[in-house]
Amino acid sequence: MYHNSFSGTDCVFKEFIKKESTFDSVLEEKWVKAQRNGIFRYVLNIQDSKILEGKYQFLIQLNIDRGYRRRSPENITSMNQLFNEKQFNFTKLGSEEQIMNLDNKDDIIAINISPMEYCHSLLLPQRCKQLPQIITRYSLFKAIELFSLSSSSYFRMAFNSLCAYASVNHLHWHLYYLNWRMLLEYIDLEEYAGPVQILEKYPAKGFCIKYSNVQNMDDFVNWAFLIINYLQNAEIAHNVYITRGKLSIVEEYKD
Repeated sequence: MYHNSFSGTDCVFKEFIKKESTFDSVLEEKWVKAQRNGIFRYVLNIQDSKILEGKYQFLIQLNIDRGYRRRSPENITSMNQLFNEKQFNFTKLGSEEQIMNLDNKDDIIAINISPMEYCHSLLLPQRCKQLPQIITRYSLFKAIELFSLSSSSYFRMAFNSLCAYASVNHLHWHLYYLNWRMLLEYIDLEEYAGPVQILEKYPAKGFCIKYSNVQNMDDFVNWAFLIINYLQNAEIAHNVYITRGKLSIVEEYKD
């Protein structure tokens, strides 16, 4: 497996850098190799993609294999559902699915064997602690840290809480490249408190924190975790999405 150590000099938060980072290169190399070696349940084949008409510009994709050949999701009935070692969990992954170690053997990146996009993988923080699918401050920091290693405008990370499309009750984040413009990259936001802004003119209401509005990574994580922890304690199912912003709808990707 590839071993990576994070340092401040690796951090990339600038927009639309043309040069691919070392992390991007290694992730793609390892992911493509795993696909070539037949580790996935299927070879990624998105038959069609379409931007829907309307002001939200939603993207829909046809990925028949993921619908029929992915592992059956775990039955999630509660935001406080405990980790169950008898269910599928990420301690049961084969070594061929594990493609990167991050600083230590307990924080790894593994391929998602039922991919929905290019280089679709999983960040598994503190994997051997067998934590349920509830964001910890540590896992949030690792997700932001990992995101900063990529210089790609197309790199995305996402977290689905219990009762919000999580299919495995074992702490994990999704990461992948999505080569499409998204409304969330340039949508208007309303001020709320401190660096926190509100996503109002969107079907799914939400909070937004821009890295440019905070002092450093610790500050960013503290504000984000304050919101996420409240949602978990209030048993409000939620999703977290990390992407680079754009200045306007007319700005083009530069790559």
